[in-house]
Amino acid sequence: MTDHLHLSGVSHGYGDRELLHAVDLVIHHGEHVAIVGENGAGKSTLLRLMAGVEAPDDGTAGLSGNPGYRVGYLAQTHGLAESLTVGDAIDSSLASLRSLEARIQDLEAGLADADEEDLELYGSLQTEYQLREGYAAEPRVEAALDKLGLGGLDRRRTLGSLSGGEQERVALACLLADPAEALLLDEPTNHLDANGTAWLESRLAAHKGTVVVVSHDRVLLRKVATTIIEVDADRRSVNRYGNGYEGYLREKAAERARWIQQYDEWLDAMAAERLQAATVADGMGYGRKRDNDKMAFGFKTGTWQRAATSKVRNAQERLRRLEENPVDRPPVPLTLAVPTGAVAVAASEPALEVHGVSVAGRLQPSDLRVEAGQKVLITGPNGAGKSTLLSVLTGNLRPDAGSVTVNGKVGYLQQELEVPLRPGLRLLPAFAAGLGGNIDEHAEGLLRLGLFRPSEFHVPVGGLSAGQQRRLALARLLLGGYDTMIVDEPTNHLAPVLVEQLEAALASFAGTLVIVSHDRALGEWFDHCAEAGARGAAGMWVRYGMQDGELL
Repeated sequence: MTDHLHLSGVSHGYGDRELLHAVDLVIHHGEHVAIVGENGAGKSTLLRLMAGVEAPDDGTAGLSGNPGYRVGYLAQTHGLAESLTVGDAIDSSLASLRSLEARIQDLEAGLADADEEDLELYGSLQTEYQLREGYAAEPRVEAALDKLGLGGLDRRRTLGSLSGGEQERVALACLLADPAEALLLDEPTNHLDANGTAWLESRLAAHKGTVVVVSHDRVLLRKVATTIIEVDADRRSVNRYGNGYEGYLREKAAERARWIQQYDEWLDAMAAERLQAATVADGMGYGRKRDNDKMAFGFKTGTWQRAATSKVRNAQERLRRLEENPVDRPPVPLTLAVPTGAVAVAASEPALEVHGVSVAGRLQPSDLRVEAGQKVLITGPNGAGKSTLLSVLTGNLRPDAGSVTVNGKVGYLQQELEVPLRPGLRLLPAFAAGLGGNIDEHAEGLLRLGLFRPSEFHVPVGGLSAGQQRRLALARLLLGGYDTMIVDEPTNHLAPVLVEQLEAALASFAGTLVIVSHDRALGEWFDHCAEAGARGAAGMWVRYGMQDGELL
């Protein structure tokens, strides 16, 4: 088929910030593509341009080929009116299919007197209806709602009466009720539990048309995408990688190695030409030993100096050309340094302990003891009570009953970050606030973490993307010198490569660690650490589950 999504010479941005510059991209029918990159690089923008939701500042974007080719788009926020009922939303998603069904029924009523043209139209409509599996549309909606944790949902309820996560899942079910030939989805797993995510993966992997998904979910990337498109924030460009997510990781490593080699060779060439020019210049006038033939010496010296001057000029010319054609310095990779060591809690004392803690309607009576140096992972579906438990542990929520004991200094990374109190404050002073010491020391510490580049230090925190704000909070946690770090959904808003680096950093943390996450890849990492006997002690890595407010 010739149907494809394309961007041709596209440049686009917001205000004075250009995200994409002269981008060319083609996604052919049937390709399963994942879009990755740093937060704020322009992944969602790229998807909106392909979906036709936004028009580019320059260039063209959209669909080429069959005008009947359908594109289904799911944004991170659905955009449906909250006054709509669930039934209204479903009916709207099936309107095209039901219109097709009505046309078929109208033609069937007159088949006895139909001419050749009507018969041909009837046949083509029947074929389209069968290809779209129109007869299974209603069961498909019910199955989608059930798999997404909304089974039995009253269709008379308004979207405004549902939680934000429930609204997003309804929108996803509607998109898959009559799936378009091309599905464009922006972070579709954000509000799904493990079962819902696994079901979505199988649906997308089996889709015979085009799939383009923006996602940080590494398991989904591995299972669904055969092609990875990376949005390069530094160069405002996009790069295509084949062989799936693992192929992308391998090629990125090889690409960076080549870039570093080219940069080093360029630096070496610059240094060599400077040395050549300096060495020859230093030798001018001293290059030959004086002899008794004064006339010959003067002539030969002049000849040597002219040759030396020519060598200097040649070296300077080669140096000029190298300077005019520089190899860009490879950007500092967003890596994490090993977190600062924690002050040991007495071996006889637990780092955290709760007895009979409960919160009405959110957390059933629970007991939990976390030993000093222990690593704990708590998993469970959305709404299971995981974040409520962490809020109790950190003192951000007072329980209705029970007691909480905390030993040592505790740092907490919340799932939902607070709106900055001073949005005009620059990133570096915001990072340093309350940490003591001088600003230069904090700048050096932040650079060692590798979460930000120096050029970002002066960006107002109110202008940071969600991912950048998440990295800022993470940096303050990692450099806070905490005995215990409590982290709620640490992979939210972080690029997949950075998440893998975060896992390595957390594994080396000397203190106590409590993580709440529904990230399946992070769960696999945690289990691997437990199986490997990390830290050399049994019971140092412990996994708990939560369901309906109960700690299992």
